[in-house]
Amino acid sequence: MPIQAAEQAARACAQGECENAIGLLENAVAHEPHDFRLYYRLGQCYGGGCRRHALVHPDMAIAYFRQALRLIGTRPGKFRAVILDQFGNTLCHSASLPRTDALRAAIECHVEAAEIYQALGMDDDWGRTQFNLGNSCCDLSEISGEDHWQDAVFHYEQSLRVRTREKDPERHAAALENLGSAYRRLSGGGDGASVNKSIRCYQRALKVYAGSHPEKSAALHNNLGNAFLTLPDPDQKAKARNARRALRHFDCALRVQSQDRGSRAYGITQFNRAQAYCGIAQTSHAALLCLEEAFAAFQSCGEDRYQQLVKAQLERIGREGS
Repeated sequence: MPIQAAEQAARACAQGECENAIGLLENAVAHEPHDFRLYYRLGQCYGGGCRRHALVHPDMAIAYFRQALRLIGTRPGKFRAVILDQFGNTLCHSASLPRTDALRAAIECHVEAAEIYQALGMDDDWGRTQFNLGNSCCDLSEISGEDHWQDAVFHYEQSLRVRTREKDPERHAAALENLGSAYRRLSGGGDGASVNKSIRCYQRALKVYAGSHPEKSAALHNNLGNAFLTLPDPDQKAKARNARRALRHFDCALRVQSQDRGSRAYGITQFNRAQAYCGIAQTSHAALLCLEEAFAAFQSCGEDRYQQLVKAQLERIGREGS
């Protein structure tokens, strides 16, 4: 019965009938409660690994992955690594766990999975897991206020050992982009050497995307602009020079993003352009125009938090200009 149900579930998944697959697998588990593969498959289905559907429930997926790990035991092997890998990914989407706790648990899962993948010579899986570890370290830094940026840098650099431009250009560029963002946040963003490393990462990623991925290129130009604005400036002349460099990148981003002036991306770039213009002159008519464009975009896409940021800056510029 369990084998037949599992085969039927696999066919249902292949046909996009995930809800039906879940029913078949739960029936199979009732008859064979010690088969870790059934719990793993249920974890995949409830996690929405194949596609989004009405029964996606990350916390149900987490419970099934936990049971699969209990049944398989602690002996390091491919199946344990695969389950840990999926478990870590799903923990990041838990609705019931505190976000920081979920991220710490995900990191633990991915660290163990990466060690097993490396021992087994599964380089592509190891590289993917290192990339996920970098993402989780970034998220944990953002949410907890703790400094895990150096850990993120380490994991992204590790992933690039596998995700080379020759082998996988898009994943290579994605790792470079995230590495650049982690470098930019090192030492609170005040380290010129780290920011320059960030700029080089973004520039290398941009070469991969150039001419074929306009939206990704626009996002990278936006990141490059922010990196130039982050560079520590010894004097106003250097600050203005870096602000002009930033503006060139923001303008490149807008060539793509202006196609949708009500988008979040367009609003963010216009907000960033305002910061660049303020770096050239403390108060600027051009900065005010950018902020007005940003506010309209955030209003259009319902980004209340960003609207408040724009309002606050408009009020500050108004006070300084009066």
